[in-house]
Amino acid sequence: MNEPVRAATAELRVTYGQFLVRDYDSWVSEDLSPATSNGLVAADSSGAVILTGINTGRVNVTVELLDSAPGSVDLDDWDEVVEVSVDSEDGELIACGLEDSPLEFPFLSHAGPRPYRLRVHARGRDTAPHLNRFDPVEDYKISVWPAPEATETVYKQSDKYGQQVRARRTRP
Repeated sequence: MNEPVRAATAELRVTYGQFLVRDYDSWVSEDLSPATSNGLVAADSSGAVILTGINTGRVNVTVELLDSAPGSVDLDDWDEVVEVSVDSEDGELIACGLEDSPLEFPFLSHAGPRPYRLRVHARGRDTAPHLNRFDPVEDYKISVWPAPEATETVYKQSDKYGQQVRARRTRP
C-alpha cells in the first residue's frame, strides 16, 4: 500500500453547498459548473469544486498526500468516490471553503507545480441535504498525488444527493 507522505483532518466551512481545491492565489474557473458534474466533483485545470449535501455549515475533511496512486480504491465506507485531475501552476494547491482563510490544511501540491490527481470520497450527504448544519454530518477524504492529466474516473455513486445532481444534468 502507498503510505501517505502527510495527512491532516479538519472541519471546513461550506457555503452554497460546496468547497474548493485550487491554488492559493488563484480561483476556480467560472466555467466550471457543478451542475454538469458527476454529482460529487467538477474539475478542470484551474481546480475543483466539491459538492456537499448541506448548503451551509461545516464538514469533516481529511487530506492525504501521496507520492503515487493509491494501490486500491476504498469503497466500503464511502457513498461516492470519483477521481479527477487538476493542475497546480503555483505549487500551492489548497482545500478551502469559499469564504474561509484557506490555511486549514498543508499545501496539497507537495511535489511542487505540476498536474495532480484527486480521489474524492464522500459520505453523509443524504443526512441533511440543502440545510444549514454547523455540526459536521458529512465526511470527505481527498487523496492527492502527482500524475499526468487524465479523464475522470467514477468508482462509486450511491447517495441520493449525487443522484439528484446527476438527474438535473440530464434534463433538457
